[in-house]
Amino acid sequence: MSAFQGNTAGHTTFAKCNSQNQALFSVNAGISCEEALEHASLLTDCINKLTLQAGMNDDSSAAWAAHYLGDMVKAIIDDVTTSLQFPAEDRQ
Repeated sequence: MSAFQGNTAGHTTFAKCNSQNQALFSVNAGISCEEALEHASLLTDCINKLTLQAGMNDDSSAAWAAHYLGDMVKAIIDDVTTSLQFPAEDRQ
């Protein structure tokens, strides 16, 4: 049995752009929370490696890549949190 029961809510957006600050991407609904958190963990590992590379080599491209991956991880965690706090039948 999964440690986290339930699926992503699909309400969280990320990658804000344009003058209206519209989100370019969103987390998809229906992904198991356990799988979503595993993906967030893998992305966080990539962020750790990129920020080390950026710091050691003054590499702005690695820093920007880490920044965008961090935005993705935050969206995943926020969406899983929404799913765990509010059952699907209570979400609109």
